[in-house]
Parts: sequence; C-alpha cells; structure tokens
Amino acid sequence: MTGTLWPVPPPPSAAASRWPRLVAPGERRSLLAAAGAYFALLAGYYMLRSLREAFALEVGREHIDVLFYTTFVVMLAVLPLYWFAVARLPRRWLLPSIYAAVIVLFLLLAVGMRLSPGSRVLAAIYFVAVTSLNLFMVSVFWSVMVDAWRSEAARRLFGFIAAGGSAGAIAGPLFNSLLVERLGPSWVIVVACALLSLAIVAGRRAQQADPQAGVAVGDGNGADRVDIANGSNGGDGRGDARLDVAVGGRALDDLRRLLTSPYLLTIAGLILLGQVLGAFMYQEQARYVEQAYGALGERAALFARIDLAVNLLALLFQSAVVGWLAARAGLRLALGFVPLLLIGSLVLLALLPLGMVLLATQVFRRAVDYGLFKPVREMLFTVLNPESKFKSKSLIDTLLQRGGDSLGQFSYPLIAGLGLAGVAWACAAVAVLMLAGAWWLGGAFARQQAAPVLQRLAAERQ
Repeated sequence: MTGTLWPVPPPPSAAASRWPRLVAPGERRSLLAAAGAYFALLAGYYMLRSLREAFALEVGREHIDVLFYTTFVVMLAVLPLYWFAVARLPRRWLLPSIYAAVIVLFLLLAVGMRLSPGSRVLAAIYFVAVTSLNLFMVSVFWSVMVDAWRSEAARRLFGFIAAGGSAGAIAGPLFNSLLVERLGPSWVIVVACALLSLAIVAGRRAQQADPQAGVAVGDGNGADRVDIANGSNGGDGRGDARLDVAVGGRALDDLRRLLTSPYLLTIAGLILLGQVLGAFMYQEQARYVEQAYGALGERAALFARIDLAVNLLALLFQSAVVGWLAARAGLRLALGFVPLLLIGSLVLLALLPLGMVLLATQVFRRAVDYGLFKPVREMLFTVLNPESKFKSKSLIDTLLQRGGDSLGQFSYPLIAGLGLAGVAWACAAVAVLMLAGAWWLGGAFARQQAAPVLQRLAAERQ
C-alpha cells in the first residue's frame, strides 16, 4: 500500500521493524479477556482432572475400560443436545448456558460426595463426566473464539490465547498438589466450578471486542495494513446484533457438509493422524516406564515432571512463536512447521532408541501439539460458516479425536514388535502424511480467506 488509513508511528529501530506488531492497541482488552477465560477454564478443568484419576481407583482398576466405553456413549448422546442448543440459542448465551449446565452438574456431584463419601457410583459418574466433557468444553470455547475473531487477527493472537490456557494447565494441578489434602475433593470441585464461572464472564467479554473500524498492524516489511480485530464488524453496530442471532441450521445438514467438504475432511484426517501418532508414542512410553521405574511413587513423580515440562515448553511456543510465525510466514508454513518438527525428533529417536531420548521426544511432541498445532489448527476454522465453526468443529474435536485415540490403540499391536526404533520410523511416516495434509490445508485456507475479497472486487468492477 502506498498510504494507510491509520497513522502508525515509525519503528524505533531497523531491527524492531523486522518483527510484526502482533497486538494492536484496540485488541488488548479483548485478548486479555480471551486469555483469561482460557486460563480459568483449563485451571478449573485440570483441578477436576487430577481428582478423576483418584476416583477411577475408587471404582476399581478392573472397571476402567468400562468407564471409557461409557464415556464414548455419553459423548454420542451429548453432541446432538449441543447441536440442538447451537441451532436455537443466541451466540451470546451459548457459552454461558453450556458452562452453567456443567457447573451445576459438578456442584451436585460435590454435594453428593460430601453426603456419601466413598460412593463408587458417584465416583464412576464423576469419571465419565470429566472425561466426556473435557474435550467438549474446550471445543465450545474455541468455537466461540473462531466465531468472534477474524482470520487475520486469529493468526496473530490465538497463540497468546492458548498461552493463557497453558498457564491455567500449570496453575490447576499446582493448586491441587498444595491444597487437595487440606480441603478435600468436594471443596476442590467447588473451587474449580468458581473458575469455570469466571471463564463464563471473561469469555462473554472476549466475544464483544471493542467496536472499531480497523487497527493498523505492521507487517514486518515496512508496510502497513488495516486489520479488523474482531467480528464486531467495524464499529457499525452489527457485531452486537450478530451475537443475538442463533447459528441455526440442522445437524444432518452440517454432518453432510463435513462428509463432502475436502477442507473439513482434511482437518479431520490431520487430527486423526496426530492422535494415532500420539497413541503409538504413549504405548512406547508406558512400556519403558513400566520396565525402568518399579514403584508407584517413582512413576507418579516422573509423569508429574513430564507434564510440567510439556506445559512450560508449550507456553513458550504459544507466547513467543505461534503469533509471529503465523503472521510472518503465513498459515501454510506455520501449519507445516509442526510435522516437520515431529519428523526431525522422531528420526532422532529412531537413530538413538534410548529410554531418555524417548521421554524427551514425548515432551517435545506433546509441547509441539499443545503449543503450536492446537492454536494454528483453530485458525483454520475462522474462514468457515458459523454452522461449521460450532457443529462440525465439535464433532471433529470430540468424537473424531477420541476415535483417533482408539484407532491408535487398536493399530499399535501391528508395529509393537518392531522395537522402539521401528515404532519411531513408523511415527515419522505418519508425520510425513501429516505434512502433506498440512501443506494442502494451508493453501486451501489462503484461498478461503481471499474469496470474499475477490468477490467484492468483482462486484465493484461490474
């Protein structure tokens, strides 16, 4: 552009001008609200999750497989109810309504556990509730975000929002480790519900970014562009009206769209491949830990250190890499960068098939998944219609993701005899398939993003 609609102060130095300004002044409050909502959501969830493992043992280790089968059935039942709500509730009330129902459920469980401690039935219900609703609640959050933020802003800012979640994923377990024995499970559930309530308030604020016509954002090459920060639609008053409208549509129509859309099918395939790869690595990790660490306390301490390392590294990726990479290099390179990193780490593991290298690879793989792949993947939905953002996305994020876990567990015996090096090579091959899908998706995203602009230019020429 030879000129700009909004003046931008000159960069303080040549070095600084090479970096895009990722957060514009008009976006800060909404970004903080979104990151705060995700922090509260994952902090509350991880507090509930750590209790889940303890309640599973109350039910009995021999019944854990039944609990997971029940979870899958419950998810099948919950999704149609969610689609029914999406079709009828105004956008502004969707997240509060869904989260409020979850809060009421867990508060009732907390009261029940207070009145009937040691109940195996309540422990089983708790396990199924946490396991079936975790992916669902995260999917609802990101559906609201991709509906609220435009694709240009999402490329710059979703990494920061995800970083808020990683901070919450660290804070929740830390709270439990310090206070669960003192407070007891029931009060921990109450505190977690309070955090989910805070997520409702902050999430509603994030839906309503400050109305503005545009914000100037440096592109890192000395030029400037005008970027609309949010679905508030340029301050013309239509953003709030949009939130009063339900997404609408029928579930069967959107399922048909999922099955016939190469774009959505490729997203689903990319996620399935990632889950299969993760299942293979999880089994190899379990095999090594079982052999190398005999005591339960040793294993628990090891997994705690792994989780901490994953969340800290993911936080680094989200806060320092995602926004810069997506804004600077584009979504195709940002998305393709993930399988490239996986391929490199898995090839290293294949060449050095040692236990500690396996654990380091697991930490790196999970951190790349949470820290890079997850926020970039959410950006793909910003160019879709509202029904796909809420309905197809919820199906992909829940049933298909759990289906990928099951497919990986079912397929693992086929490669288990290859040894650690062979499994690593097999995982690297899966990552190559992910790279092909990611590269195609990046190009398809660019075409989807450019389509409205091209249509507007064509209309202006007529």
